[in-house]
Amino acid sequence: MGQSPLHRWGARVGRIIMTKAAKYLTPVALELGSKCPCIVDWLDSKRDSQVAVNRIIGAKWSTCAGQACIAIDYILVEEQFAPILIELLKSTLERLFTKPEDMARILNERQFNRLCGLLEDHKVSRSIVHGGDVDPKTLSIEPTILLNPPLDSDVMTEEIFGPLLPIITVKKIEDSIEFVSSRPKPLAIYAFTTSEALKQRIVRETSSGSVTFNDAIVQYGLESIPFGGVGQSGFGQYHGKYSFEMFSHKKAVFRRSFLLEFMFRYPPWNDDSKLALLRHVFRYDYVSLFLALLGLRR
Repeated sequence: MGQSPLHRWGARVGRIIMTKAAKYLTPVALELGSKCPCIVDWLDSKRDSQVAVNRIIGAKWSTCAGQACIAIDYILVEEQFAPILIELLKSTLERLFTKPEDMARILNERQFNRLCGLLEDHKVSRSIVHGGDVDPKTLSIEPTILLNPPLDSDVMTEEIFGPLLPIITVKKIEDSIEFVSSRPKPLAIYAFTTSEALKQRIVRETSSGSVTFNDAIVQYGLESIPFGGVGQSGFGQYHGKYSFEMFSHKKAVFRRSFLLEFMFRYPPWNDDSKLALLRHVFRYDYVSLFLALLGLRR
């Protein structure tokens, strides 16, 4: 499911697969894609800012022109830092993509038209601050940055799955946590920050398939950590041993001897001492149970 060319159908197709699997009671893992946000905190070091921009570009445009389920879908940044970030993105894009053929093409004409349709909304087109050129002959779309497109527009409600990057500004970076939490749970959350307090809040107050700090999409290549979604971005975890565990049944085997027999588990329960022993069992209070069996009280 993760490599489907049209992720806005992810949840619908996921339900179809679940329905088919339910007929045979077959376990499934669904990775349905989502709008993966990228939180960019103010970075004091110029070098750190440039490294962050390099990695953002790598995660958005270098990988199949954004046609990946784990690609950055949109950025959240403070208003005061947004102009600096945009200029860094623009200058770095111009340096890295010197020829049109440096960018991957859109998968097919259908997807090309869908992405062009996102830009045809005049409110969205007015938000373009870089790029926007398209070539139907080669199915190419220039890396495109949008600043504060309408939140109710298709570009902000559907998974983009292409080289369009909206940037949404917030008053303070902590507001990005509420922004992300108010929307469907994403497959991945990315955050560039040196603040340990912000990192802890993102982990604690958001729900997503994964969280990656100070990089993006690289978590997909690690077999040592599970990969998968949550909520509308899917469920079930795979990669490495997690793929094996996902589709393996852990058979429980319990053995007892005939040596001990506890009669309090059998009726009649008209004896207060029997009921007291049962209460200890159901409360997992094995110390009190042991003392009671010895005729002692705790």
